[in-house]
Amino acid sequence: MSSGRHDSLKALTARAGDTWCALPLARVRRVIRSLKLHPLPGAGEEVAGLAEVDGEPIVVLSLERLIDAPAGARAEYPATLLVDVGAGHHHEVLGLAVDEAGDIVHLREASIVGPARGLVRGETHLEKSVVRVLEVTELGGAA
Repeated sequence: MSSGRHDSLKALTARAGDTWCALPLARVRRVIRSLKLHPLPGAGEEVAGLAEVDGEPIVVLSLERLIDAPAGARAEYPATLLVDVGAGHHHEVLGLAVDEAGDIVHLREASIVGPARGLVRGETHLEKSVVRVLEVTELGGAA
């Protein structure tokens, strides 16, 4: 959908609480069913726990808490998104606990507006709702 320039962003939508978000698809490594989590004593409230994926420990963060989303309907099919939050040659993978994984969408860069706040890059309209566009590299070193 892009004309070769960086005027389009391919993203995966996900629901966290009552809020829909869009994460850059290039940063999403896997979408898997919600993982069994082990508590991390002393961790902040945004840390949902520690999980094991393919024999590797992965810190899983609650996207709902990270973006301070209002609680939504209980998830029928919660998921964990494994995302690459590293920059340059440094690759760090974190899990994001979400209430629902959505569709892959194409967003026009020019449609992303509003103030950037931490992980939230801005907002855009998708169909009839507002979607928060996220920049997951902001999570690098957060865990």
